[in-house]
Amino acid sequence: MEQGVKELIEISRFYGNNPEYIIAGGGNTSFKNEEKLWIKASGSSLAVIEEDGFVCLSRKELKKISEKKYSENSSEREAQVKADLHQAILYPENKRPSVETSLHEIINFPFVVHTHPTLVNALMCSNSAQLTTHKLFGNEVLFVEYTDPGYILYKKVEAEIINYRKAYAAEPAVIFLQNHGVFVGANSITEIRSIYEGIEKSLRNCLALPLPATKELLAEKDADRFAGMLEKSFGINPSGVLFCSNELIQSFVRNSETFGRVNKPFTPDDIVYCKSNYAFSSSDLKEMENVVKEFKNRCGYLPKVIAVQGEGILAVEENLKSAQTVLEVFQNLMKVSFYSENFGGPHFMTQQQIDFIDNWEVENYRRQIAKQ
Repeated sequence: MEQGVKELIEISRFYGNNPEYIIAGGGNTSFKNEEKLWIKASGSSLAVIEEDGFVCLSRKELKKISEKKYSENSSEREAQVKADLHQAILYPENKRPSVETSLHEIINFPFVVHTHPTLVNALMCSNSAQLTTHKLFGNEVLFVEYTDPGYILYKKVEAEIINYRKAYAAEPAVIFLQNHGVFVGANSITEIRSIYEGIEKSLRNCLALPLPATKELLAEKDADRFAGMLEKSFGINPSGVLFCSNELIQSFVRNSETFGRVNKPFTPDDIVYCKSNYAFSSSDLKEMENVVKEFKNRCGYLPKVIAVQGEGILAVEENLKSAQTVLEVFQNLMKVSFYSENFGGPHFMTQQQIDFIDNWEVENYRRQIAKQ
């Protein structure tokens, strides 16, 4: 195994095992030499990744994507790019490279680690994201306004990198993406860690109030009661229903007004795992049944998240593993909202941005992988 790939596995596991940086199947990492690029396969878990969790691609073939003209139709364009990405695969052919592969290719460092850290997204999903980023980090970093993921984001970042090179005769090592996360590039994994530590330290210095406790308050009886109703009325598998309560959750489910600070997605990952609409109900079973019925009629699907006023949140999925992921992701959404108050308050994705993710084949693929 190439030394760079060994180090890639090491840094991938380091961040993959830290829920403040990576949850569910989010984030991706890469290593490249002159001819080849190794990147996390879509759906692979960074926490336990081995060499076979990466896809190796030809950099020569990847560069063609930058030069090629694609369809103006977004669905056609993404299908064309996906086909060209597949053409660039050297091995293994049965794995799908991350949709952000082209971004990793144009960041001019051997190692690139893309994560969705809670603190970073507290800033990226806030009303003063751009202003505060420049105030804290100056010209050392790039800030990119929200752009639909995939080819369009790639071309946007490519243009920003070219402009940065012209302005500063240097390569940007840190690229912040609004309502998304951060890319960090470096010549070594030691440098990657050092850069991330610096970012985290700068953001922690901005925090005015401590996060409410996330230690779980036991509520098995409530979980059984809610699961029974959902099974009886909607045919939901009770083993895929989880109830969770803690001080952080309770601070947001006091009433519909406090829930309004978390009732929309901040990032594409929120949509992938929790969808883009969330239900709010009292603990009364009849009322909850009516709320869920109305939600299904309005949205066309059952809610994955049901906030229970004054009590906690229900995660509703096909199985236990998927329900646990919903809880993880939605509690992270709550942390992002809480911390965003230090940066001007929460800034959700727009409906147009949400619709793109909801209909994007790539994210539907990730949803299916996550359930396995």
